[in-house]
Amino acid sequence: MTGFPLAAAHELPTWADVGAMVVAAVFGAHAAHERRIPLFGTLAAGIVVGLGGGMTRDVLLNLEPAAIVIWYYIPAVLVAAIIGGWTARRVIASRLPFVATQAIAVGLLIGIGVQKALQYHVPVPSVLLLGVVTGSFGGALADVLAGTRAAIMREGHWLLSVVVIGAVVFWLCTTYIGFIAAVVVTDVLVVALRVLSVHFNWTSPVFPGDNLRARDP
Repeated sequence: MTGFPLAAAHELPTWADVGAMVVAAVFGAHAAHERRIPLFGTLAAGIVVGLGGGMTRDVLLNLEPAAIVIWYYIPAVLVAAIIGGWTARRVIASRLPFVATQAIAVGLLIGIGVQKALQYHVPVPSVLLLGVVTGSFGGALADVLAGTRAAIMREGHWLLSVVVIGAVVFWLCTTYIGFIAAVVVTDVLVVALRVLSVHFNWTSPVFPGDNLRARDP
């Protein structure tokens, strides 16, 4: 046999699935609160960001969404949204910690998308697509509900670029090393790239000759 041995494809642990959604819900509620969205809108944003990516992942895999059929997903995410909306303004006061928290949530969501896709033995391009969708869909939907263009679709600091890179890295790590290593490596990389892109003002890639900033509202 040549090359690296493949790691066994492990089932996505429930604690990882719920944990990723809870962290995402905390961030989503905080982001909504920062936009001065009222109480129930803030909670709705937290729930959408927490559950949106994972539910979309399950639907694309032709599964019953875990958040619907398992009773404790929605209560856990709701409690996380309440905590995020109530406390995050005091905890995350400056830009880079806010960006890092977002990146942690995104990195965890990427992981639960890729790992569950591998569990159901879909082709590699589909695995990567599900990682990207799970990592970005909930936040994009919350942006749209708040009346703003989805952050992943704007020219600005790396976000969708980081999600795509994170999905590829998670797939490589979980395939050739293992799930826990993939979670750690991907989250560290996603946080580092996202924070560095903001700190050094790296903009999202564009087609040669494009100047989207000039016409981006």
